[in-house]
Amino acid sequence: MNKFQVIFAAILLNLFLGDSAWSQEENQPRSENVQVLNPVKQILEPHDKNIRVDVQNDGEQIIIDVSFVVPVAPQKAWAVLTDFENTPQFNPGILSSRVTGRMGNHCHVLQKSITKYGFIVFSFESVREIKLVPFERIHERMISGNMRKMEETTELRPERGQTRIIYHAVLVPGVWMPAMVGDVFVKQEAREQFQTLIDEIIRRERVKTVSR
Repeated sequence: MNKFQVIFAAILLNLFLGDSAWSQEENQPRSENVQVLNPVKQILEPHDKNIRVDVQNDGEQIIIDVSFVVPVAPQKAWAVLTDFENTPQFNPGILSSRVTGRMGNHCHVLQKSITKYGFIVFSFESVREIKLVPFERIHERMISGNMRKMEETTELRPERGQTRIIYHAVLVPGVWMPAMVGDVFVKQEAREQFQTLIDEIIRRERVKTVSR
């Protein structure tokens, strides 16, 4: 799924801009008509409160666990999760995504991601080795890219006519990550990234229903 290449870029942006953002907020004159927003302190409510996100960050390694339910069968959720070539169409943080090799249920995917903050841009590129267990599990391992380590496992479990998606990721960014940044930003970015996935799964299901 590779959501967290985009999330890592967002973290770096806020590490880079954090001090100046805090300073600007402190020096900003207060006004009843002006709301000061800080990219580090502002935490938005998730679109779907049923997206559970847990983050563990020891400053070197970040472990992310996500769980949520989508109102479709595993096969339909699987179709979106493994649609690597079309990921940029519903994930604006992904510039390009291309399958560079495939053998059975194994493939390599090259992705380019970007995160912007004003005129500042961070771009990332990775090649991932992906192992597929159809309709049950996706395991992804970065074999080249900007991070020291990135491994992700996505499981699909039938649940009362729907599908529970359970996601686990281990990231070693290669730069020190303050725990506060990991807790605030990774959780928010994770919710936003997975919300785009949920929206696409639901959109495709609605299109199929209407076309029948």
